[in-house]
Amino acid sequence: MFEANRMALQLGQALGRGARRALSVSGIVALVLTICYQVVFVGSFNTIVVNQLPSSVQPGAVGTIGFTLPLSTEVAAALGGAALLLGIGVFLVTARLLTRDLSKLSSLPGDLFIRRIGRAFLSALVVSVILAVTIPLGFALLFIPGLFLTVSLQFALFAVAVEDTGPVDALRRSWELASGNRWRLLALVILFGVLGGIGGAVGSLFAFVSPSIGQLASLVINSVLVILMYGILADSFVQLRSGAAPSTSSLA
Repeated sequence: MFEANRMALQLGQALGRGARRALSVSGIVALVLTICYQVVFVGSFNTIVVNQLPSSVQPGAVGTIGFTLPLSTEVAAALGGAALLLGIGVFLVTARLLTRDLSKLSSLPGDLFIRRIGRAFLSALVVSVILAVTIPLGFALLFIPGLFLTVSLQFALFAVAVEDTGPVDALRRSWELASGNRWRLLALVILFGVLGGIGGAVGSLFAFVSPSIGQLASLVINSVLVILMYGILADSFVQLRSGAAPSTSSLA
Protein backbone atom coordinates (compact mmCIF):
# COMPACT_ATOMS: atom_id res chain seq x y z
CA MET A 1 0.00 0.00 0.00
CA PHE A 2 1.33 3.45 -0.89
CA GLU A 3 1.40 6.20 1.69
CA ALA A 4 -0.57 9.35 0.93
CA ASN A 5 1.49 12.00 -0.79
CA ARG A 6 1.69 15.35 0.99
CA MET A 7 4.12 17.23 -1.25
CA ALA A 8 2.71 20.32 -2.97
CA LEU A 9 3.25 20.38 -6.72
CA GLN A 10 5.25 23.42 -7.85
CA LEU A 11 3.43 24.43 -11.02
CA GLY A 12 5.97 27.02 -12.12
CA GLN A 13 8.76 24.49 -11.84
CA ALA A 14 6.72 21.86 -13.66
CA LEU A 15 6.06 24.22 -16.55
CA GLY A 16 9.61 25.53 -16.86
CA ARG A 17 11.43 22.27 -16.36
CA GLY A 18 8.80 20.40 -18.34
CA ALA A 19 9.52 22.60 -21.35
CA ARG A 20 13.25 21.92 -20.93
CA ARG A 21 12.53 18.20 -20.90
CA ALA A 22 10.46 18.47 -24.07
CA LEU A 23 13.16 20.49 -25.86
CA SER A 24 15.97 18.09 -24.93
CA VAL A 25 17.47 15.42 -27.16
CA SER A 26 15.20 12.89 -25.45
CA GLY A 27 12.19 15.10 -26.15
CA ILE A 28 13.08 15.49 -29.81
CA VAL A 29 13.50 11.72 -30.23
CA ALA A 30 10.12 11.22 -28.55
CA LEU A 31 8.61 13.81 -30.89
CA VAL A 32 9.91 12.04 -34.01
CA LEU A 33 8.58 8.69 -32.80
CA THR A 34 5.21 10.26 -31.97
CA ILE A 35 4.87 11.91 -35.38
CA CYS A 36 5.82 8.69 -37.18
CA TYR A 37 3.26 6.45 -35.50
CA GLN A 38 0.50 9.06 -35.77
CA VAL A 39 1.14 9.60 -39.48
CA VAL A 40 0.93 5.85 -40.07
CA PHE A 41 -2.23 5.49 -37.99
CA VAL A 42 -4.09 8.44 -39.50
CA GLY A 43 -2.97 7.55 -43.03
CA SER A 44 -4.17 3.98 -42.53
CA PHE A 45 -7.51 5.15 -41.15
CA ASN A 46 -8.02 7.55 -44.07
CA THR A 47 -7.14 4.77 -46.49
CA ILE A 48 -9.79 2.47 -45.00
CA VAL A 49 -12.40 5.22 -45.26
CA VAL A 50 -11.54 6.06 -48.87
CA ASN A 51 -11.45 2.39 -49.89
CA GLN A 52 -14.96 1.90 -48.52
CA LEU A 53 -16.47 4.84 -50.39
CA PRO A 54 -18.76 3.95 -53.31
CA SER A 55 -17.38 4.52 -56.79
CA SER A 56 -20.00 7.19 -57.40
CA VAL A 57 -18.29 9.58 -54.97
CA GLN A 58 -16.61 12.48 -56.76
CA PRO A 59 -12.76 12.60 -56.65
CA GLY A 60 -12.93 16.07 -55.10
CA ALA A 61 -14.93 14.76 -52.17
CA VAL A 62 -12.40 11.98 -51.61
CA GLY A 63 -9.63 14.54 -51.40
CA THR A 64 -11.30 16.25 -48.44
CA ILE A 65 -10.70 13.21 -46.24
CA GLY A 66 -6.96 13.77 -46.01
CA PHE A 67 -3.80 11.92 -46.98
CA THR A 68 -3.97 8.21 -47.74
CA LEU A 69 -1.58 5.31 -48.26
CA PRO A 70 -1.43 3.10 -51.38
CA LEU A 71 -2.70 0.04 -49.50
CA SER A 72 -5.64 -2.33 -49.57
CA THR A 73 -8.26 -2.08 -46.84
CA GLU A 74 -6.99 -5.23 -45.12
CA VAL A 75 -3.36 -4.08 -45.08
CA ALA A 76 -4.33 -0.59 -43.97
CA ALA A 77 -6.39 -2.03 -41.11
CA ALA A 78 -3.52 -4.23 -39.96
CA LEU A 79 -1.03 -1.36 -40.23
CA GLY A 80 -3.35 1.02 -38.39
CA GLY A 81 -3.82 -1.48 -35.56
CA ALA A 82 -0.08 -1.99 -35.33
CA ALA A 83 0.50 1.79 -35.25
CA LEU A 84 -2.06 2.16 -32.46
CA LEU A 85 -0.26 -0.46 -30.39
CA LEU A 86 3.09 1.11 -31.27
CA GLY A 87 1.77 4.33 -29.76
CA ILE A 88 1.64 2.63 -26.36
CA GLY A 89 5.26 1.57 -26.71
CA VAL A 90 6.24 5.09 -27.78
CA PHE A 91 4.63 6.52 -24.67
CA LEU A 92 6.45 4.04 -22.42
CA VAL A 93 9.79 5.03 -23.93
CA THR A 94 8.88 8.73 -23.82
CA ALA A 95 7.95 8.55 -20.13
CA ARG A 96 11.20 6.76 -19.29
CA LEU A 97 13.27 9.25 -21.24
CA LEU A 98 11.65 12.42 -19.91
CA THR A 99 11.46 11.50 -16.22
CA ARG A 100 15.23 11.27 -15.87
CA ASP A 101 17.38 13.95 -14.31
CA LEU A 102 17.68 17.01 -16.54
CA SER A 103 21.43 16.47 -16.87
CA LYS A 104 20.86 13.05 -18.49
CA LEU A 105 18.32 14.01 -21.14
CA SER A 106 20.92 14.32 -23.89
CA SER A 107 21.65 10.57 -23.70
CA LEU A 108 19.58 7.68 -25.03
CA PRO A 109 20.36 4.53 -22.99
CA GLY A 110 19.23 1.41 -24.78
CA ASP A 111 17.95 -0.05 -21.52
CA LEU A 112 15.11 2.47 -21.45
CA PHE A 113 13.82 1.12 -24.78
CA ILE A 114 13.87 -2.57 -23.86
CA ARG A 115 13.71 -2.99 -20.06
CA ARG A 116 10.77 -5.30 -19.29
CA ILE A 117 9.08 -3.78 -22.32
CA GLY A 118 6.78 -6.76 -22.89
CA ARG A 119 5.43 -6.70 -19.35
CA ALA A 120 5.21 -2.91 -19.38
CA PHE A 121 3.37 -2.97 -22.70
CA LEU A 122 0.73 -5.41 -21.44
CA SER A 123 0.25 -3.40 -18.24
CA ALA A 124 0.00 -0.16 -20.20
CA LEU A 125 -2.51 -1.73 -22.58
CA VAL A 126 -4.73 -2.80 -19.68
CA VAL A 127 -4.46 0.63 -18.03
CA SER A 128 -5.24 2.34 -21.36
CA VAL A 129 -8.39 0.26 -21.79
CA ILE A 130 -9.49 1.01 -18.21
CA LEU A 131 -8.93 4.73 -18.69
CA ALA A 132 -10.64 4.69 -22.08
CA VAL A 133 -13.75 3.23 -20.44
CA THR A 134 -13.90 4.84 -16.99
CA ILE A 135 -13.03 8.45 -17.84
CA PRO A 136 -15.56 8.88 -20.71
CA LEU A 137 -18.12 7.07 -18.54
CA GLY A 138 -17.44 9.59 -15.76
CA PHE A 139 -17.99 12.47 -18.19
CA ALA A 140 -21.14 10.81 -19.54
CA LEU A 141 -22.67 10.46 -16.08
CA LEU A 142 -21.66 13.86 -14.77
CA PHE A 143 -18.91 16.25 -15.88
CA ILE A 144 -17.27 16.51 -12.46
CA PRO A 145 -16.64 12.74 -11.96
CA GLY A 146 -14.98 12.54 -15.37
CA LEU A 147 -12.75 15.49 -14.57
CA PHE A 148 -11.91 14.05 -11.16
CA LEU A 149 -10.89 10.73 -12.71
CA THR A 150 -8.83 12.48 -15.39
CA VAL A 151 -6.89 14.41 -12.75
CA SER A 152 -6.49 11.45 -10.39
CA LEU A 153 -5.37 8.84 -12.92
CA GLN A 154 -3.16 10.82 -15.30
CA PHE A 155 0.04 9.38 -13.79
CA ALA A 156 -1.00 5.74 -14.10
CA LEU A 157 0.86 5.13 -17.36
CA PHE A 158 3.90 6.94 -15.99
CA ALA A 159 3.90 4.54 -13.04
CA VAL A 160 3.82 1.60 -15.45
CA ALA A 161 6.65 2.99 -17.57
CA VAL A 162 8.95 4.30 -14.86
CA GLU A 163 8.27 2.12 -11.82
CA ASP A 164 7.41 -1.13 -13.63
CA THR A 165 4.12 -1.47 -11.75
CA GLY A 166 1.20 -3.64 -12.78
CA PRO A 167 -2.15 -2.12 -13.80
CA VAL A 168 -3.79 -2.10 -10.35
CA ASP A 169 -0.73 -0.70 -8.57
CA ALA A 170 -0.31 1.90 -11.34
CA LEU A 171 -3.84 3.20 -10.86
CA ARG A 172 -3.36 3.24 -7.09
CA ARG A 173 0.00 4.96 -7.44
CA SER A 174 -1.47 7.72 -9.61
CA TRP A 175 -4.34 8.23 -7.19
CA GLU A 176 -1.92 8.62 -4.27
CA LEU A 177 0.37 10.99 -6.17
CA ALA A 178 -2.59 13.21 -7.09
CA SER A 179 -3.81 13.32 -3.48
CA GLY A 180 -3.57 16.85 -2.11
CA ASN A 181 -2.66 18.27 -5.53
CA ARG A 182 -5.81 17.80 -7.57
CA TRP A 183 -6.53 21.52 -7.97
CA ARG A 184 -3.01 22.12 -9.27
CA LEU A 185 -3.28 19.12 -11.57
CA LEU A 186 -6.67 20.38 -12.75
CA ALA A 187 -4.95 23.61 -13.78
CA LEU A 188 -2.59 21.56 -15.94
CA VAL A 189 -5.50 19.67 -17.51
CA ILE A 190 -7.17 22.97 -18.40
CA LEU A 191 -3.89 24.32 -19.80
CA PHE A 192 -3.46 21.22 -21.94
CA GLY A 193 -7.02 21.60 -23.22
CA VAL A 194 -6.39 25.22 -24.20
CA LEU A 195 -3.12 24.34 -25.93
CA GLY A 196 -4.84 21.50 -27.78
CA GLY A 197 -7.54 23.88 -29.00
CA ILE A 198 -4.98 26.41 -30.19
CA GLY A 199 -2.98 23.69 -31.93
CA GLY A 200 -6.09 22.40 -33.70
CA ALA A 201 -7.03 25.90 -34.82
CA VAL A 202 -3.55 26.66 -36.18
CA GLY A 203 -3.37 23.29 -37.94
CA SER A 204 -6.74 23.85 -39.58
CA LEU A 205 -5.42 26.99 -41.26
CA PHE A 206 -3.18 24.79 -43.41
CA ALA A 207 -6.29 23.03 -44.71
CA PHE A 208 -6.84 26.06 -46.94
CA VAL A 209 -3.76 24.90 -48.88
CA SER A 210 -5.09 21.33 -49.10
CA PRO A 211 -6.84 18.89 -46.74
CA SER A 212 -3.86 16.54 -46.77
CA ILE A 213 -1.37 19.29 -45.92
CA GLY A 214 -3.72 20.59 -43.24
CA GLN A 215 -4.02 17.15 -41.68
CA LEU A 216 -0.26 16.58 -41.71
CA ALA A 217 0.36 20.02 -40.27
CA SER A 218 -2.15 19.36 -37.50
CA LEU A 219 -0.44 16.06 -36.70
CA VAL A 220 2.95 17.73 -36.38
CA ILE A 221 1.66 20.67 -34.33
CA ASN A 222 -0.36 18.44 -32.03
CA SER A 223 2.60 16.08 -31.62
CA VAL A 224 4.78 19.02 -30.50
CA LEU A 225 2.12 20.00 -27.96
CA VAL A 226 1.77 16.40 -26.80
CA ILE A 227 5.50 16.13 -26.09
CA LEU A 228 5.38 19.45 -24.25
CA MET A 229 2.48 18.09 -22.22
CA TYR A 230 4.41 14.89 -21.51
CA GLY A 231 7.42 16.94 -20.41
CA ILE A 232 5.29 18.90 -17.94
CA LEU A 233 3.59 15.76 -16.65
CA ALA A 234 6.97 14.02 -16.39
CA ASP A 235 8.33 16.82 -14.21
CA SER A 236 5.14 16.79 -12.12
CA PHE A 237 5.49 13.03 -11.70
CA VAL A 238 9.13 13.40 -10.63
CA GLN A 239 8.22 16.11 -8.13
CA LEU A 240 5.37 14.20 -6.53
CA ARG A 241 7.20 10.90 -6.66
CA SER A 242 10.08 12.34 -4.64
CA GLY A 243 7.67 13.17 -1.83
CA ALA A 244 5.72 9.90 -1.84
CA ALA A 245 6.47 6.34 -0.85
CA PRO A 246 8.19 4.57 -3.77
CA SER A 247 6.74 1.57 -5.50
CA THR A 248 7.88 -1.84 -4.39
CA SER A 249 8.93 -2.42 -8.00
CA SER A 250 12.36 -1.46 -9.26
CA LEU A 251 12.67 2.23 -10.08
CA ALA A 252 14.08 3.73 -13.26
